[in-house]
Amino acid sequence: MSRIITRREKLIEKIPSLVVLLVIISPVLGALTAPVFTAYAVIIFNVYFLYKSISYFILVALAVIKIRTTEGIDWMKKIVDLHNPEAGIERLKLELVDVQNTTFESQKEKLHKNKRIPKFLDRYAFIIEKRKTERFINKEIENLEILREQGIHNDTRDLHHIIMVPHWKEPYEVLADTVRAISASTFPTKQITVLMAAEARDEEGIQKSYRLKEEFGDNFENFWVSSHVMQDDEIIGKSSNMAWAGKFAVEKIKELGWDMKKTTMTSCDADSLIHKQHFAKLSYEYSLREDAHYKFYTGAIIFYSNIWRLKFYARVKNSISSLYNMTGQLRPDKLVPFSTYTASFWLIDQIGYWTPWITPEDFHIFFKSLFKFPNKVSTVPLFLKTMSDAAEGSTHTETIKNNYFQQRRWIWGVTIDGWMLSQVAKLTLKGKISLRAAYVALHVFFDHIVGVVVTFILVLGGNLPYLINPQFAGTVLGSRLPTVSGFIIQITVWFLIGLILTDYYFVKPKSDRKGFLKTILTLLEWVFLPYITFFIVFLPGIEAHTRLLFGKRLEYYLTKKK
Repeated sequence: MSRIITRREKLIEKIPSLVVLLVIISPVLGALTAPVFTAYAVIIFNVYFLYKSISYFILVALAVIKIRTTEGIDWMKKIVDLHNPEAGIERLKLELVDVQNTTFESQKEKLHKNKRIPKFLDRYAFIIEKRKTERFINKEIENLEILREQGIHNDTRDLHHIIMVPHWKEPYEVLADTVRAISASTFPTKQITVLMAAEARDEEGIQKSYRLKEEFGDNFENFWVSSHVMQDDEIIGKSSNMAWAGKFAVEKIKELGWDMKKTTMTSCDADSLIHKQHFAKLSYEYSLREDAHYKFYTGAIIFYSNIWRLKFYARVKNSISSLYNMTGQLRPDKLVPFSTYTASFWLIDQIGYWTPWITPEDFHIFFKSLFKFPNKVSTVPLFLKTMSDAAEGSTHTETIKNNYFQQRRWIWGVTIDGWMLSQVAKLTLKGKISLRAAYVALHVFFDHIVGVVVTFILVLGGNLPYLINPQFAGTVLGSRLPTVSGFIIQITVWFLIGLILTDYYFVKPKSDRKGFLKTILTLLEWVFLPYITFFIVFLPGIEAHTRLLFGKRLEYYLTKKK
């Protein structure tokens, strides 16, 4: 028996679906009743989409630079500096002198290894890079001088990291890859605990967990295995498993006498490959903040582990999702963690752990925390990639099915939107809500709506007044509407091309596909983007919203990958 949802909760849940339905039928009704207004609304939306495309391209480019820079930094060396600021300052001052004494002539050959860069740009690139490095080192010296004066408030040697890996019928190889990536961490693994969160009804999964413990257990501080037993008020899925595993972990923490504010809990998907510097960067960021225990921490979730095995349409769909996740790292003001993220165990305990009857457990636990501590909770981007598997299948039918069902499950996350809005209203009436908390909640609500309807409006919306209303089609505006919309979309395409090239050369792992022709064919896959997003983004989104409107709840679907 699962938790009974009240009539009021059902009505609140339906709010986003009603908005989506209204947005979709508006162009149809508007084409019949107010075609001129509808035409201008469509043009305004297309201009807005053009603006978003331009900003999206810029943000992706900036995110690529930031992530590549972060990956190139030795974060353990920076942690050592935190433990001994005086020695760190002296080391950095020597590095600064070396940078200042570096000349263009001494670096000329090294700079021009990439023959695609014109030689006349070499000197300019050298000057820019030198200035950037000097600023970075000076900033690091300034931070260490502050720490030297104030004292270290959070020594990383006192930290304990728990990585929870909830799993259900996952192949052993997938789980082993995930644990192996954690064991490759540059941060001392003797400060890391792995918690394999298995399901009691998955006996093979429990056996796999203990097999992993036998193989990797000695690498870590602890290696725990929990076995979730379904309760009456729970639903099948990650949320109930994580709630159980979290309470299992807290008992262990109490036995060991760990400080909850210096113990972090990382939710890690069973197929996530965490970057080797992830916990070093996390520990560094955690040590710099007095309020570190109020924060969530996340890298960019990239679905590229199996990207070159995918069918072309699945590859395009997951590329868009991955690039979008990267841009979120540059907007911490509205960054909501999902899939793989970290919070202090103190915070998790304060808000009562994960809610066992909620499907989007990642969004829900963040907003539970945000509404409880509206002026303190936020997300810290780590600017490191977490590689995950994209949904795939051995056949076209299976690949489409798995991507469709995965997207439908993601869209089902709108079930918390009504709850979010009700919490914002409730706290506002009590005078407890912060503008920032309301902003983040409204941003998520808006994104959930636009993410579903954007394809419909772009593909069909611009033509509906023209097609549905013959009289309007005979007017000057009616006859020119498809041309104007098409022209705006054509401009958008140029930025899309820039996005595609950035992704192919700087984000995606190197492909085994060699040769000019294969490269061109790979890039041309994006021509099918409108149709791909329509069938495996828009349609599953509409199904999820329709189910929500009519009370047909979704059961948890395990996405097949490897």
